[in-house]
Amino acid sequence: MSLKEPALRLLRERYSETFAITSSREKQIHLFLIKYSLWSLVRTFVPKDFKSDKIEINDVLSLIESALNGSEIEGSLLVSLDSSIKAAQERILSKAREFGVKDPSEKGI
Repeated sequence: MSLKEPALRLLRERYSETFAITSSREKQIHLFLIKYSLWSLVRTFVPKDFKSDKIEINDVLSLIESALNGSEIEGSLLVSLDSSIKAAQERILSKAREFGVKDPSEKGI
């Protein structure tokens, strides 16, 4: 099993959404929510989140997995994820409506 699978599975189970994680050249790791073929940024992780000079996807996935498994140390991350994911969901629904989809869940998008 890939290291990313547990974290992404836990995200899907908690939020009933699809997620993707990507890295950029600027030493950033981005967590996206994907719904209705639209991507919305949930959070960007940077090296200072880890008190390090570099960051890797596996570091972020381990952090997310710990938070979703109830680690008290990562409790603030879970609160942050909850609010960031809610905002991402709202942005996606807003864009779906902007494109003329009145109730995206009924359109089978």
